[in-house]
Formats: sequence, structure tokens, C-alpha cells
Amino acid sequence: MNTPRTGPHFSVVMPLYNKAAHVRAAIDSVLAQTLPAHEILVVDNGSTDGGRQIVAAIGDGRIRLLDLPTPGPGGYAGRNIGIRAASGDWIAFLDADDLWQPDHLAVLAEGMKADPDVCAVATRFNHAFEDRTQRQRIAPALEQARTLDFAGFLAAWLSVRECPMWTGAIAIRRDTLFAAGLFPEGRAVRGGDKDLWLRVLAKGRLRYDPRVTAVFHRDSDNKVSKSTTTLDVPCLVETARTMIAGATVQEAALLRRLVNQEIAHYARYAIKYPGRTAIRLGDLYMPEGASTAALLLAAKLIPASLRQSGYALRNRLRARA
Repeated sequence: MNTPRTGPHFSVVMPLYNKAAHVRAAIDSVLAQTLPAHEILVVDNGSTDGGRQIVAAIGDGRIRLLDLPTPGPGGYAGRNIGIRAASGDWIAFLDADDLWQPDHLAVLAEGMKADPDVCAVATRFNHAFEDRTQRQRIAPALEQARTLDFAGFLAAWLSVRECPMWTGAIAIRRDTLFAAGLFPEGRAVRGGDKDLWLRVLAKGRLRYDPRVTAVFHRDSDNKVSKSTTTLDVPCLVETARTMIAGATVQEAALLRRLVNQEIAHYARYAIKYPGRTAIRLGDLYMPEGASTAALLLAAKLIPASLRQSGYALRNRLRARA
């Protein structure tokens, strides 16, 4: 007689597009978990490199291979298909070129046990480059496992200018994802994950564990983040502005700072690329956004050729230092 399983049932959602060189290792890292996943939903986006066939050949009944109805730019759409098809109560995400340590799901489950009322759990991760490994930057407050409310989450994010949550090192209650509105497919090509985390944490609390349990490969084949950019307003700006109206005084101040911080990130992106950013000075919160305004004006007014040559020179000087 089988004993009913207690604890979380993790549905792992993995979008796939031309990651044949990596997808087997990613799935193997899920199959090697000390706390087994309930299911693995791989959502293929019309791969042409044999990656879909690699997944189909893996002999594990927990793997479900799904397809995007209309192939195209679809990382967010693919994750949403996986969330809708999932039967687990918690959704964990892993891209097809990233990896988990064997205890990843077990550590997430520990966080849920430590605070059963949280709607999301997260761990620390390593950025893996071709020539080095860099640990996720975290606020000093996160050096010990703790639960964060919305204000605490925003403060930790602003403290080091890096969101405490990364897609490959989190799990979120499935019902909370639906309540928050899922990934913003069709509304963003970048930054949609952070937009969703903002909406999720407005619904409940996050349990963070500083143990490193995942690897974010920054230089893998066909990296979407290296092939897409945007000159538009960051996706989360509209979301944050909407939230401010009903926020506490503390939350509203933090949200304003977050808007300015994200605009600064996107202004830096715009300096590297041709074209002119669509972000306006009026999108900033002043006066605290004054320094960002100068950066934004540079991205808008300096000709693209001068911006790009200046950026290249800065990188050469940094490399020599």
C-alpha cells in the first residue's frame, strides 16, 4: 500500500527553445533532487536543434512535453502554459540551460515548513560565466534565513539593486500565481519575471534561504537575454504605479525608488544600443530620480554612435584596470 505523500507537490516548469546542448543536464538536475518533483512540464517553442527529441527520449513518467500553439518569442507564454497545465500546488521554474543542486527542492520545502503561510520561497544562486562564478548579491538582512513582507522584499531589492528572487531559484504557490495574473506575455520582452514577482509579493510573504542551490548560466548557447533588448519603459513601472495608490507610506516610498532604479537599468541598456529610448523624464519620481534623469537624458540626446563608442571605451579601460 502506497503511503500518501505529505508536503509540497512541486510542478517544475521549463520553457525550451533550441537548447539541445543544455536541456538534458537541466532535466537531470531535476531528476537528481533528494526531494523528488511531482512533475516536469517542458514547454517547447518550436525547437529546430533536436532539443525536443532529447526531452522526448528521457524515460521518466513525470516528464510532460507540451508545445506553444504558435511558435515565436514565448518564454513568458511558455511558462504560463506550464502553470495552467500543472497539477502540483507549488510551481518551481528552471530554464533549459540552468541547473539545480540536488537539495534545491528540499531547501525550498524547508522554507515552507518554517513559515507555512508564505506564498513564495527562494534560495540564493550562483551566476556562472565562462571564466568565473559570482554569487548572487543579497542584502545583509538576507544572510540568515528569514521571511519578508512586501516592504522587506522591496528594501532587500533596493539595498543591492538586485531582486532577491530569480526565476530558477524560487517556487510560488500555484493559486497565488493565478491571483497575481501570471507572466505578462504579450506585454514585455524583458523584465516580465520581476513584474510578476512584484505582483506575487503584493499578495503574500516570501521565505528566503541564503543557501546556494541553483546555477544561472550567463554564457550558454542561444541566451535569450543576450538576443533581446528594449527601449520601452520597464514592464514593472506600470505595475508599481498602480500599487502605489493603495500602498502604505513606507511601501509607496520604496516603490517610487524601485521605479527609478529600474529606469536607470534600462537607460544603461539604451546607451549600448542604437535607437532612442521611449522612457520619458516624466516617468521618473523626483526629486530622488535626479541622477537617473541625467543618465536618461544622455541615452536620449547623445547620438547612438557616440554612446556606443563611449561605452566600448569604458569597458576597455575597465578591463585594463
